[in-house]
Amino acid sequence: MNDEIAVGPQARVIWPVPALLVVASVILTLAASGEGPFSGERHLTLWMHRNSPTPVDWMGAAVDPLVTDLTAPMVFAAIFLAVWWRWGRHPAIVLGLAGAFTALTRIGDIVERPRPTASGAWTDHHFGNGGYPSGHVVFTVLVLGTVALLARHYSSTGVARRLAVLAVALSAITAWTRISDLNHWPLDVFGALTMASAALFGVSYVERHLDAFTAGRTRLRDLLGLPT
Repeated sequence: MNDEIAVGPQARVIWPVPALLVVASVILTLAASGEGPFSGERHLTLWMHRNSPTPVDWMGAAVDPLVTDLTAPMVFAAIFLAVWWRWGRHPAIVLGLAGAFTALTRIGDIVERPRPTASGAWTDHHFGNGGYPSGHVVFTVLVLGTVALLARHYSSTGVARRLAVLAVALSAITAWTRISDLNHWPLDVFGALTMASAALFGVSYVERHLDAFTAGRTRLRDLLGLPT
């Protein structure tokens, strides 16, 4: 009875957050589906392009080549193997689930949107050039966020804190520079942030409840690296 009382308020506090993120993702997707930039997008894009801090541009230039369509799978594979080596099979499989979500953004664009230009013009869309949502942002938020989330259970408090700070910093830099470098419109980035954050809640839910879901299934638990 006491356990039920303890769990109830937590569920009421936490679950509205991913629900709101899903709703926000739908709203942003609909807003991005129009012909031409959404109201205020052109002004915000050009302002960020002209006023982007130089240190942020430098960091963005260093991170961007690691998250392209060609390099992102290799970077993910390296992170996956490092997680398996340091923390074991189970957290690596959870990270693999996050990787599966990011792969969806590489298959095709939910909304076909061109990249912005230096004049703020709306041009023709070409696959792999722009598009909604930003795959760079989805990858950074979801993969690094999952690693930071796993570190809370499989590493020391200090390491977990540093990984969380790194995940937030790189996600913020990536989100900013995708707009300031004229690779995406703001809605492409905002939609990526809400989608990736909602997916991160889903990954967290699976990670926390996988032990209970697989109770009594010895072969499955052994496959997932859970104690039998």
